Amino acid sequence: MTETGANAYDAVAYPAHAFSQTHPARLATIAHAHGMRPPPLAGMRVLELGCGRGANLIPMAGQYPAGHFVGVDLSLRAIEAARSSAAELGLGHIHFEHLDIMAVTPALGEFDYIIAHGVYSWVPAPVRDSMLAIFGSLLSAQGVAYVSYNALPGCRIRDIARDVMLFETRDVEDPEERVRRARLALKRFADAADPDSFHGAALRMRQSQVEEIPDDVLYHDDLNPQARAFALHEVLEDARRHGLQFLAESAFPNQFGAAREPAQQLLAQIPIDDRLAREQALDLVIGRFFRETLLCRADILLRPGSEALSLKHYHLSADVRRAAGDPDARPGVEQFSFGAVQLAIDLPIAKAALARLEAAWPGSIAHDVLARQSASDIGLDGSPDLARELGRLDDALMAIFRAGLLDIQLEPLKLTTTLGERPVASALARVQARTTQQVTNLRHRTVVLDDIVARKFLCVLDGSRDQVQLLDEMNVFLAQTRTATEGLPERATAQDIQMRLRDVARLALLSG
Repeated sequence: MTETGANAYDAVAYPAHAFSQTHPARLATIAHAHGMRPPPLAGMRVLELGCGRGANLIPMAGQYPAGHFVGVDLSLRAIEAARSSAAELGLGHIHFEHLDIMAVTPALGEFDYIIAHGVYSWVPAPVRDSMLAIFGSLLSAQGVAYVSYNALPGCRIRDIARDVMLFETRDVEDPEERVRRARLALKRFADAADPDSFHGAALRMRQSQVEEIPDDVLYHDDLNPQARAFALHEVLEDARRHGLQFLAESAFPNQFGAAREPAQQLLAQIPIDDRLAREQALDLVIGRFFRETLLCRADILLRPGSEALSLKHYHLSADVRRAAGDPDARPGVEQFSFGAVQLAIDLPIAKAALARLEAAWPGSIAHDVLARQSASDIGLDGSPDLARELGRLDDALMAIFRAGLLDIQLEPLKLTTTLGERPVASALARVQARTTQQVTNLRHRTVVLDDIVARKFLCVLDGSRDQVQLLDEMNVFLAQTRTATEGLPERATAQDIQMRLRDVARLALLSG
């Protein structure tokens, strides 16, 4: 028995990019918050099952040159592409194996982090069992395994549309034609169904969503007849047979269901130490359709995560900006924007801390350093009120963290915001920018550079040029390119170079 869709992934490549929720820095933080002692990241060993072209694993290896990284995939084309990318970057500590998951043995070694994103729901039962067996046999004593899968009950609605598409394409083998007919069939049936019925409403809702899904994603995710969804308890029951237990979800802190008081009242009736019952009940309330579950060895004694969490062990970061003031706000209140979310803050030490985090973004600040700096910024050094105000700061930061607006990291992020004499951008991002608008930043996220000048500027940040030389290089580029590309400026200025350097730093692309 082999993985389903092996030839399908050779015929149609799956979209390749990094998944920040799988990064070992995140997994280590969550593990530590639950009482584990995760291995240091510097020398970690990481295995990815279903690694594809290496777009998720290669950025990790680029950040941790003393680590050991292994990717496994059944698609030979994907493995060849991954090997080529790693060789171009000179990453000798990452290895890609053209291998069936069912052929993986303990001879591959022991790993601190094992990642399987987008595989579990799309392979037959024997392969799923092999995945869990790999976790159980290859995971180190304090290691963490990540597995994502389509979840119940949310995917039952999705499967209403899949029934239509799979039936209408049952005899179609060509991938392009299969996708084309699936889209047409779903629209035809959705339009014909009674919009006032549950079934008709579900078909129409999913048909609207499918319109936004790229063809390659639809082909692999929805048109795989063997794909299925799982309830959390099903996955955990199988995991227990391999000596594993539920650690947490990769969503941390858990924001699901937090907005509705009735859901919180329902969960409050379940003992806090019955974590499976609480998590499963939450899924049934919110209709969760996708899970990213973390597992660890069953003999580890875990503690509740964010319920008993102290931020004092971590490095903090937030994409926050001081917003325009509200003319109707009471004196002392300032507005801070976290993307689309705005918070009104009146606590002086909290305002000082957010200003520090704004200046540090996309970098992080150790909790004790942030507390000390914030207290000094508002003149609390030596004040008898210092301890009280630091406690109030911790309460405010914890509230912001629980709202999902503050990131915490066990170890500081591997990036810089300092504009050195000869700036260096991420080597991987520089390679990517030569051929694509999408690059992976040092927070393991995808950044879109739709400006040809911005991509060129990123490519020349290789540490060999100071700002004067960068200006000369960009003006040569503009002179050579302007006639073939509309809208380019006549010349760059020193101020343009400074602005672009700040943008590169703000996008978490500056490595040294």
